[in-house]
Amino acid sequence: MGCDRISELPESLLTQILSYLPTKDSVKTSVLLKRWENLWLRVPVLDLNVSNFPRHGKGFRSFIENFLEFNKKSRILQGYIYIDNPKFVVSWPSLKIMHLEQIIYDDAPLIMEKFISGCPVLEDLTVIDPQDYSTGGLQLLRVKSQSLKSFRLTFDSMIMDGAAFAVEIDASRLEHLSFEDNQFAAIAVKNLASLFMIKIDIEFDVMSCNSPLEPEDLSTIVTIHDFLTGISSVRHMIISESTVKVLYLYSHYRPIPKFDNLYRLETDFSRYMLQFLPVFLESCPNLRNLIVKEFWHRVPIGQTELTYVPQCLVSTLECVEIKNLDMEEESWKKLVRYFLENSVVLKKLLLRFRGSFISNRDSVFNELLTYTKLSPSCEIVIH
Repeated sequence: MGCDRISELPESLLTQILSYLPTKDSVKTSVLLKRWENLWLRVPVLDLNVSNFPRHGKGFRSFIENFLEFNKKSRILQGYIYIDNPKFVVSWPSLKIMHLEQIIYDDAPLIMEKFISGCPVLEDLTVIDPQDYSTGGLQLLRVKSQSLKSFRLTFDSMIMDGAAFAVEIDASRLEHLSFEDNQFAAIAVKNLASLFMIKIDIEFDVMSCNSPLEPEDLSTIVTIHDFLTGISSVRHMIISESTVKVLYLYSHYRPIPKFDNLYRLETDFSRYMLQFLPVFLESCPNLRNLIVKEFWHRVPIGQTELTYVPQCLVSTLECVEIKNLDMEEESWKKLVRYFLENSVVLKKLLLRFRGSFISNRDSVFNELLTYTKLSPSCEIVIH
């Protein structure tokens, strides 16, 4: 006769196993045996969706209250909380991970602040599609935390027209920051001295207006300047083509602030903005690794000139990777020549071409070997 080996496992291991299940499935295990009846209540993860509750989610509050009442010293470490309109006081002293998605309710900024302030050891926060039911979009999101290490804010769907979105971040221990989508009108940051990596895909409401940045757009210019200054301690930056376009327009009015700690940069540059690449690199004097994903447009090659040599090419840049190259076009060779002829300490130049097979790879490689290299030890690699 078979025996129940799983039920013989230590409780700590069983709760860890249940933590990988959605909470609704974890609850179902309570009918297995007496030992499993309340085991799910001790799982340190909540993964809930209001649609799982009857009467349009009205049982959600009761569920949470019963859960906390059973285990008043709850050690919840992670939560995926899909809610409608929380009226209860948030107090999760052990919560470290929180994922909020498609939260729709009145007075959204106040509710969001309540969630964050009620989690004193929160380390990882993700907010997706926040919306204020009364306005169609969350007007302002304040993230103030002394424990937060990672924050991601993104929109998977479009908010209503005319809804301005702004975010304020004050997090002295924040290490990873990610903004995705183009629906941010203003971003204010401070106390980000611990910032290690940032992913930026925002337009500051510039590109959506279908008009270039003008001198009279002083508030937008100041907002961009303050944001760049606030993240200037970052070491690893991933920046989208849309944001590069905004910075290109911004650079006509003010210089890009220095990123003295930045050692790795991943960015998208279309050909018509390549002349801005050295200007942007000048703000990264200690850059060691550069990854450029190019989007080639049909622009005459003569219109793209690369003559200025930034400080990082002279002293620190060791590895350059250029992606999405088109073997049929000649213009990529100008960019390759630029790095080879001006990079003093370059160790590797990695070229990635479109397509899975390059018939004339050897001839291309042999041609590259004829280029002048300021760094004799630089290795050229083709993929």
